[in-house]
Amino acid sequence: MTRSKQSKDKFLMKTRSAVTDTNESGSASEDNSGEGGIMERMTMESTTDTDPTHHDDENAAPMNNDEFERVAIKCFRLFVFALMLAATIAAGFTSWFFLDREESNNFNQEDIKQVSQDRTSDLVAEFRSLSSTITALSINSKTNWPFFTDLNYPTIVANFMETAGVTMVAIAPFVKNEVDLQKWADYSQANQEWIPQSLLLEQQPDPSNYTQIFPGVFRNSAGGRIPEKGDGPFAPVWQMFQAPRDGRLVNFNMLSDPHYKEIFESLMEEKTGALSDRLGPNNAGLMENFPASTQYFVNRNPISMFIAPVFKDATNQEIVATVSAAFNWMNLFALPSGELTPPVDVVLNDGCANEFTFRVTGSVSEFVGFGSLHDPTYEEHERSFAFSPSLRTYHVGGTGCSYQVRVFPTKSFWDTYHTTYPASMAGVITAVFILVGIILYMYDAAVHMRQSKILAVASRSEKILSVLYPKTIRDRLFGIEEETVTEEQKSSQGASAIRRFNEDLLKKANKYQLKSFMKSTPSAHPHETDFLDTKPIADLFLHATVLFADISGFTAWSSVREPTQVFTLLESVYRTFDITAKRRNVFKVETVGDCYVAVTGLPEPTKAHATIMASFARACVEKFEDLVGSLETTLGPDTGDLGIRVGMHSGPVTAGVLRGEKARFQLFGDTVNTASRIESSGERNRIHLSQETADLLAAAGKSHWLSSREQLVTAKGKGKLQTYWLLTKQEEASINITSQTVDSAFTDDEASDDGSGIFLNSPSVSSEFSLDLGTSTLEDIEKSLPSRTRRLCQWNVDVLTRLLKQIVAHRLASDLGNKDWESDLSRREKEIRRHISVLDEVVEIIPLPGFDQSVYKGQQAHERIELSEAVIEQIRLYVACIAAMYKDNPFHNFEHASHVMMSVSKLLSRIIAADDVLNADQNAASSDDLLGWSIHDHTYGITSDPMTQFTVILAAMVHDVDHSGVSNNQLINEGSKLADLFNNKSVAEQNSTVLAWDILMHPRFQDFRRTIYAAPYELDRFRQLMTNTVLATDIMDKELQALRRNRWDAAFNTNAALAARSEEATKDMVNRKATIVIEHLIQASDVAHTMQHWHIYCKWNERLFQEMAVAYKAGRLPFNPAEKWYEGEIGFLDNYVIPLAKKLKNCGVFGVASDEYLNYAMENRCEWEEKGRDFVATLTARYMDDPNASTGMMMVQQQENKRSSRRLTINMDSRNYEEAIAQVGKQ
Repeated sequence: MTRSKQSKDKFLMKTRSAVTDTNESGSASEDNSGEGGIMERMTMESTTDTDPTHHDDENAAPMNNDEFERVAIKCFRLFVFALMLAATIAAGFTSWFFLDREESNNFNQEDIKQVSQDRTSDLVAEFRSLSSTITALSINSKTNWPFFTDLNYPTIVANFMETAGVTMVAIAPFVKNEVDLQKWADYSQANQEWIPQSLLLEQQPDPSNYTQIFPGVFRNSAGGRIPEKGDGPFAPVWQMFQAPRDGRLVNFNMLSDPHYKEIFESLMEEKTGALSDRLGPNNAGLMENFPASTQYFVNRNPISMFIAPVFKDATNQEIVATVSAAFNWMNLFALPSGELTPPVDVVLNDGCANEFTFRVTGSVSEFVGFGSLHDPTYEEHERSFAFSPSLRTYHVGGTGCSYQVRVFPTKSFWDTYHTTYPASMAGVITAVFILVGIILYMYDAAVHMRQSKILAVASRSEKILSVLYPKTIRDRLFGIEEETVTEEQKSSQGASAIRRFNEDLLKKANKYQLKSFMKSTPSAHPHETDFLDTKPIADLFLHATVLFADISGFTAWSSVREPTQVFTLLESVYRTFDITAKRRNVFKVETVGDCYVAVTGLPEPTKAHATIMASFARACVEKFEDLVGSLETTLGPDTGDLGIRVGMHSGPVTAGVLRGEKARFQLFGDTVNTASRIESSGERNRIHLSQETADLLAAAGKSHWLSSREQLVTAKGKGKLQTYWLLTKQEEASINITSQTVDSAFTDDEASDDGSGIFLNSPSVSSEFSLDLGTSTLEDIEKSLPSRTRRLCQWNVDVLTRLLKQIVAHRLASDLGNKDWESDLSRREKEIRRHISVLDEVVEIIPLPGFDQSVYKGQQAHERIELSEAVIEQIRLYVACIAAMYKDNPFHNFEHASHVMMSVSKLLSRIIAADDVLNADQNAASSDDLLGWSIHDHTYGITSDPMTQFTVILAAMVHDVDHSGVSNNQLINEGSKLADLFNNKSVAEQNSTVLAWDILMHPRFQDFRRTIYAAPYELDRFRQLMTNTVLATDIMDKELQALRRNRWDAAFNTNAALAARSEEATKDMVNRKATIVIEHLIQASDVAHTMQHWHIYCKWNERLFQEMAVAYKAGRLPFNPAEKWYEGEIGFLDNYVIPLAKKLKNCGVFGVASDEYLNYAMENRCEWEEKGRDFVATLTARYMDDPNASTGMMMVQQQENKRSSRRLTINMDSRNYEEAIAQVGKQ
């Protein structure tokens, strides 16, 4: 009984008691009413309560019940206290016991077990190899067994002994009959020259001095050597290593040894090697042939013999001889060299009667003695395992015996691992339990105090209730309550039985099992190997709605991203959808790539399944648009252009748990297939519905959400279908306001997403807008930019900030001293600004700093660097100014610059990645010092210089600033003042460099500049990197092309590289390669769209065509771009893009990115050859033949001509080319 129930019962008993007392007084009428009646009854009650003689047996009962309740609660509290005390003691003891056991378990025999088994396996393999070698030698010698002798045997066996760790290797050929026995006697006497030959190879003194061997096969007996007779078989010992100088063992019949004979019989049957018992007294016949010193050593050490068969040939499994060797058991248990472990005792038991003990200390193993000589103190910590169960072993006089290895800790080992940790943890756990007990006691006291107050209030209410209601009403109220309780008590047992029966039926139902699976966690589904023996968990749901949602444009978007960025997008989108699904009771089935699958109507059937899914779909589309817009600042350009395509269909589905290695909930049926077809035939950012789903929504009163699709949809296997659009909240609001159709509301959005890059629909800055960098604020400049450009600016700021932090971290690790360079920097900045021709500053070799080990090791992570708010604000302002300086060209615009910047960032990330270095140099992985040097050398110093990485990224952002939308040749042919200013060389590139540099030199960017470079030599290197990188994007200048070609040959030509012998020449060669890598990096990024996904390629190809079409219509292009566009693209891919991608690979620093770029370039070449003509025809119709497009482009050109005021005015000190720049800006 709960406390609330106890309080209720107590209140009822007290109330009834009070009512009974009042009624039994008989002093007041039940019909009295009004104030007088109430006061009279209260007075009577008071009199009754104070009269000690008025209590009867009925009043005494509640008092006894109250007392019993108080005693019961007190006893229960004591019981809980005792239980907590017992739990505390049990927890402390249990934790100590298991932690102590865990420390004991630190003693592990697995290392010794693994080493012994590995070495045994190696021993068997070595014997098998030696046996094969002997077989091959015998075949090559074209001799028949047993008459085989090979004088190279000592050399072969010497290598075998060194590898296998054995001694005394001998061959025993089989002599099968008496005829061969006589022949063998003659053969062995005539061919015993192998003995001196072996002694000579063993570098033994006086090899010719040896004892002649016994003339024939013999056995040992008490009377000496006895020649063997009869039909055999016999196994005489023949060639040995080391060779016996006294020759006593040669021609000894190994089959006369009973133990060897037993092994021989097994060899003939099993055809595999075997292990003998320990050599000793049981092998007296064999041991008599050894010198006394050898017998002494063998008898006092654990020496056994391994015997392997020698076959006649590789295919014939006929055994013609055996090869045997002695090995010391002690060598099998030593751990690999270098392992330092406390000593343990290893006891080897042959399973019959013999034991011997070793002490293993790391890589050192020593023989302790025969018998089990371990420390008996640690008997309970024994670990045992079978020694190489796959290897057959034989014992003299023992059948079924097998070797067992027992490992025991020593005192030194035990002292190493036994600590006070178990006791300490037991004390901590006990303290925690005591603290929890105190908290529970305080909580109980607080509850008891609160309950006392409630009972006091109930007691006062009881008296008021007793005088407010007449007896009949009071009795009726209490009677109903009592009757209800009584009925509940009577029916409780029956209800429990019925409930248990229903639960059993429910658990057997498929829908219940599905519901349990879907609501459980993956860890609750263990892999069952016997699942085929049970009935599958599956059922048919007649009323369900299935949704498929696919990210439109994801494949092309992901092709230009790093893997981490792809997963960031998917995780963000799917997490948002999961949260929305959970709130709306939608079940997520799975995600396949970029497709999200969900269902409603199961496991809980609901009539509103279509309405619920429709609301979910509308929320997903809305949230997706907001999400990709916000992610564009972190994931880069085009992220905001991603869309989502949703399809829904309603009908019956088969749902179930597909069991196996990874159990999964799956949907099957025509409804699922139709939903997929509906999704694939939909449009981006729209929700496509089948007729069935639309009918359900209409029946639910949601007709205003629907809009019929004008065209019928052809679905595979379905024919033509009438489908509907489910209006999103934005579409619904647009229809209500503008009364436009759903199709027209989405025209612009679709046009900007399909990769066409139609520039006419792009938002642009007002043609009358003008900014003054001297007075305009950051907010003013950002407000002048379209929202998409502002998001791109934020992404650019994040990239530049991260790289700038790396520059600061590198500078802090370098010792630059405390010299104030401000005056020198100001003077040098003014000198650079006087340079008009940037092209003159281009150098063949950009010197990069060498590797500094102290900087590499002392440099902190850039994430820990904090830039000042002023620097971050100036970075934002600079990026916004650069964005404002870009013209609204279809191709050469700020979005394209950001795309180039993203490609540069991706390639730089591959340069910095250390995976390729570690794969090429395994030694680098083991040392931080070697790793730093290896990465520096592998990347020609680029990774060691954050300044280089920052400048290349910055150059990518500014390389097309103020681009006019026409080529350099056109500017030269037009005789523009800008071309005259830069001597008709790299006009657009020099102009971009000058403008970007002028903005950076403005006083408002003082902190930003000083963070980039803090000394004059850093400024010079920054300037050199900037000019070389930006000018490298001019790929049409023939002189620059020739210069780059010669530089490539000088750097990557093998002969030229070998000629760089001196240290200075080698340094120049490395810097030349670094310069080439930087130039190729920016060049590849400038045309990265040609080496990316086909959709990306088509998007930027169309934008370039559009830009050239605008120029052609305006008379600024001498030829129609449509005429040679197809052939021109093939030539551009063959002669520039693909060779450039191959050079990226040949540079050897870009890793898998170079392969990716080359593969995409080759694939786009094939796609263009197949589809290019149709694509050009579409572009021609859209931009050249369509009069509306022509008129629109002419309007754009007119706006461009009027955009003289939409420039960023730079108020700076006068200089000799300021007027020229201003004049060019007015063109």
